[in-house]
Amino acid sequence: MQAMSRKAKSKEILMPVQNEALVTADWLAAHIDDPDLLVIYAGRDADDEANYNKEHVRGAIFTDGYRDFAEDRDVRALVPLRETFETTAQRLGINPNSNIVVYASERSMWPGRDYWALRYFRYPRVHMLNGGNEQLRQHGLLTADPTPPRPDATITIAEPDTSIISTYQDVLAAVEQASAQGHPVILDCRTDGEFVGTSHGHREAARLGRIPQAQHLNWELIVNTDGTWIPLEQMRALYTAAGIDGTHTVYPYCGAGIRAAVEWFALHELLGYTNVKNYDGSWAEWAQRTELPIEVG
Repeated sequence: MQAMSRKAKSKEILMPVQNEALVTADWLAAHIDDPDLLVIYAGRDADDEANYNKEHVRGAIFTDGYRDFAEDRDVRALVPLRETFETTAQRLGINPNSNIVVYASERSMWPGRDYWALRYFRYPRVHMLNGGNEQLRQHGLLTADPTPPRPDATITIAEPDTSIISTYQDVLAAVEQASAQGHPVILDCRTDGEFVGTSHGHREAARLGRIPQAQHLNWELIVNTDGTWIPLEQMRALYTAAGIDGTHTVYPYCGAGIRAAVEWFALHELLGYTNVKNYDGSWAEWAQRTELPIEVG
């Protein structure tokens, strides 16, 4: 698909009335009393939960990304099966009318994962907050008051949207395509050390290195430390420099599909590139399948 012109695309994305995938603290303040609003603090561990307990958006619930939006099967941290996520959604109080906003107190990979998982299960009303506690505090939206327990909801989760996910077979085919045609369609979202094969990153994998033909853009380069996204023209320039302009399918990957979900959001939801498929198994799967090729250095 040919990318839209820079001017037209920027106008579409920067106007929140046109694209509400990313919403501001202003938007949240205007909707905070809406009965269908469900704010999710996207966390992972005890430290995140402590930050949530210290201060959070009024009425927000805490979610553990590994417990609620990922599960270990033959590979760690895969997106849950539909039946599993349906039970989770009911427990979290997500109903068909919920208008969901995911956020964290500062830069975090987990809002991206939660958002992507909800979209994977075709949930239509989901947004990500642009920013964190710094922006929320300016609008008086934070509290330390406990959120009352939400009653279990009744919801049937749809069959997954397979257009936004990829398998190792898809990525291997992309490696061969990139090698033959020069299309840079594989995107490594990890740190420099993980990319060159000198570091395991967050979790030790079976092998060090990267997927052959991968381009590299650390996810932390597109999200500021306060949780706001960098300007879209700057973002577009970074991806263009990595050979990604929306004309070919992109396969973001990281250690376990979490950081890659952040870059999926950037490419698919903010820049409007339609063919972006998060490699959910990511390096955890690729490294353990010893028949798959790797590069180092």
